[in-house]
Amino acid sequence: MSNSIPIKIKHAGKVYPIDVDLNESGLTLKMQVSSLTNVPPERQKILVRGGPLKDDAELSKVGLKPNQAVMVLGTPLEEVLKKEDVSNVQFIEDRAKESGALVNADLLNAPSGLSNLGNTCYLNSSIQLLHTITELRDQLSNTEFGTVVQDSELLLVANVKALFKRMDSGNEKKVVPLNMLASARNAFPQFQETTPEGFHKQQDAEEAYSQILSAVLNKFPNLKKYLDIELKTETRCLEDASEEVQYGFEESLKLNCHINSHVNFLMDGLKNGLKETIEKHSDNLNRNAKYEITRKIVRLPKYLTVHFVRFYWKRETNKKAKIMRKVQFPFQLDVTDLVDSNERENLIKARDAISQVEKENEEEYRQLKRFKPSQELTTREQYEKQNEEMKKMRTKCHDKFNEMLKNLNGGYKEGENPSSLYELGGIIAHQGASADSGHYQAFIRDEEDLTGERWYKFNDDIVTVVSKEKIAALAGGSEGDSALVLIYKGVGV
Repeated sequence: MSNSIPIKIKHAGKVYPIDVDLNESGLTLKMQVSSLTNVPPERQKILVRGGPLKDDAELSKVGLKPNQAVMVLGTPLEEVLKKEDVSNVQFIEDRAKESGALVNADLLNAPSGLSNLGNTCYLNSSIQLLHTITELRDQLSNTEFGTVVQDSELLLVANVKALFKRMDSGNEKKVVPLNMLASARNAFPQFQETTPEGFHKQQDAEEAYSQILSAVLNKFPNLKKYLDIELKTETRCLEDASEEVQYGFEESLKLNCHINSHVNFLMDGLKNGLKETIEKHSDNLNRNAKYEITRKIVRLPKYLTVHFVRFYWKRETNKKAKIMRKVQFPFQLDVTDLVDSNERENLIKARDAISQVEKENEEEYRQLKRFKPSQELTTREQYEKQNEEMKKMRTKCHDKFNEMLKNLNGGYKEGENPSSLYELGGIIAHQGASADSGHYQAFIRDEEDLTGERWYKFNDDIVTVVSKEKIAALAGGSEGDSALVLIYKGVGV
């Protein structure tokens, strides 16, 4: 059964209602408090029975009572950043080994975060991941919805457009997604669920991501080509070898990574997800029999969504429990082994051609790194000079890829990935032991950074810069941050 209670967080003269799962740890509560107060977990002092709350404390043993007022001490992140000396800001290249190090967000032109409106981190992280899909952003930006929208899903899509516009304006570092939240709850009643005390429940971020994406694709079916995976299916009876094998086709907007005791790497889990055993009626045997369904990919989209199936229904607690197992994922994913044999040859040719262009680009980037701006320039001027050179480099790299792709077997269809190579672009991660508690965060690669070292961490409206090492640590293995949804983008597309 659920073991959640409502409490009140008191910080800097403000009171925040919050729903706490007593099965969670002290660190999970600190992450929830961070969403509300902007005080980083490491700077919080939460006063409970016995003294300050420790990260590894079991919340069930610290004496929390329903509706109890809990005092929190600590300085919000924005106040910390104001005190930083801008002249001493280091660049990512200098800080790559400092996993999770904070840098001055304004200097690095960090994107906008989204305010937590009460257990809405699942929605905020989903929106940040959807925001990485360029064609989706462009389609919404170029569409006029009118002043009155009656359909609930269409109103949600219109509010996502308005939210993206505010996020992209650069005028707000902390955007309050009130209209989007209201329309999401109206379109999908599950997001309206509340506790007996009246607090809105935490929800599954993967479900939110899929629901919002589905609403957008219902309005703009032309976008499906950028996300739709086509699969060839093969169904055979395991109890009657003489029964004819059945072939068919399916479509999916994601690949599932099924996790068991033998899965240590993403590819292992993806292979598990493309094979399943079902029971259905056999005409030959005139009874129910076991069948194995095997799937192979016949079309790869530009964007590949991967879902780590970490949550399962646990009857003893009547909630979605979490599989903690560590599963490593690559920054560059090659899905050749998941593709139907008839499609592999062209994909491999394209993969090899793209790899060659990547090598050329890496060599040019190494030369760029050797370029040293004049020491007479200020830190800000050096940063701007570096950005200017990086922009030229990016344009040159893109031009090389475009030229190569044009010559690939007469070109390729828009929306498809012509090769089997993908690069990681974003992650939704979950911290905690169950889907309906804990905390969600988004991690998005900075596309302006050719090195792939700089990533943005979105703890709701707290946006910081983290290194690639921090992203690799999202493989899981504990109640800490574990990757739940990944979005990959075709290399060079």
